[in-house]
Amino acid sequence: MRRRVDTAQELTRFHYLARAVALACAGWIAATPRLEDKARLARIAWEQTLAGDAFRERVFELRYPVRVLDAWSDSSFDSLVDRAGELPAALAELHRRYEEFLAATDELDDGPTERIVRQAIADVAAALPPVVPAGSPYALPANPPVDDRYAHHTYYWPDTIVAGYPYGEGVALRVRSAVSHLNEVWAVNTAGAIMWALAPELGWEWILDAGRWTYDEARHMLMGKRRLDAWGLPAAKTPLGGYIYAAWAGENALYGLGMLGYFETKNIGRKKERARAFRELGDTLSETDMEFDWADETLHAEYGRRWLKALLTARGEDPEGWPQVLERCETLVAEQLAQATDEDRVAIVACADELLAAAGVSKDENIPAPY
Repeated sequence: MRRRVDTAQELTRFHYLARAVALACAGWIAATPRLEDKARLARIAWEQTLAGDAFRERVFELRYPVRVLDAWSDSSFDSLVDRAGELPAALAELHRRYEEFLAATDELDDGPTERIVRQAIADVAAALPPVVPAGSPYALPANPPVDDRYAHHTYYWPDTIVAGYPYGEGVALRVRSAVSHLNEVWAVNTAGAIMWALAPELGWEWILDAGRWTYDEARHMLMGKRRLDAWGLPAAKTPLGGYIYAAWAGENALYGLGMLGYFETKNIGRKKERARAFRELGDTLSETDMEFDWADETLHAEYGRRWLKALLTARGEDPEGWPQVLERCETLVAEQLAQATDEDRVAIVACADELLAAAGVSKDENIPAPY
């Protein structure tokens, strides 16, 4: 049987391996086109942060009262993000190491660790194989590849760039809300990108929160996909864009954090209103999705404030200057919207009208006045 000190050392290794896998998965999300593959990477990243944190806390228990984690690295896992093609093999190797560790664990001596490792084994087994692009050097894309099943429009609904185009009521509201959820793809891309990019500056607590944040945004994206699919609306007529990601691409990751902390949470109050509207329409799925979205976003608003302050502090700047970061984000988005052309407007109106028509909404019903 493994001794206590040896167990703590092995769990320290597991912490760093889980951390490397989580960051690699997060870093590749934006470069991965298919929505389900993005969501899978987001889930793996989140689950590996949970495993990594459980390993870390167990090490502290075994070394009480010392709460310091020894530095450790493994060349086969270090900079895994640079070798995307090796991610499936790395996960398989992690699974093998967990199984080998568990075989030498005694429940009476180390039951808490056994439970942690069994959960980690189950999560890794369910994660295999992850899908990531192969054959390309790693770089955060300025223009993430778009899932080719959907209609590509930078501005994913007319009301963002066409004056007078309504958000919609009734069925139109249900469709608009689902499309909005689907287009949280920009938030999934951003969350994964900043989780990876800011890890060196903000450390483990950031990675843990960012893993959850990334997973939540992926869930919201799939909420929209599930509803649109359930209504039988064609993906080829459903607009998919990412102008908010495009607004901060090429800027410092500070502004990616600002975008995610602000634009994903600025309409929290309206989510409850829309949940009530869906209930009145008898659409319990849209209502439930919106209620859980609201709960997630209240948590994310706190993440945004906390980590903007922490990042500014880490960079030697005034942590109370975080509102200026959000102002800059507003400016970046405004500049992006200002780039919309008449061609963009005509194209997205045609796409939205066609999708609404497929849902049974006439143009006259949705548009009460010229726009």
